[in-house]
Amino acid sequence: MNITVLELSEDKVKISLIGQGHTFMNALISEIQKDPSVDVANYIIEFQFSDPVLTVTTHDMKDPVAPILAACSRLSSSCQSLLDDLSTVKQ
Repeated sequence: MNITVLELSEDKVKISLIGQGHTFMNALISEIQKDPSVDVANYIIEFQFSDPVLTVTTHDMKDPVAPILAACSRLSSSCQSLLDDLSTVKQ
């Protein structure tokens, strides 16, 4: 996945996630919002065929990238668990 960091400060990050759509972005936002240090987590797809822009802000000047990394890790783990479960069904 290609990303472009559009803005980065102590408590805010804006990232363009090239080629992603609503399905992935909704899952990602849902996971990011579970972090208590997150103030706002949202995304905007300005035009029908444009790339989404993810915005995350945090409380108390916490690193805004950390909740994104943690959310991606949880999503990856959930997907791996599903793949493991499905592989036993196929056998």
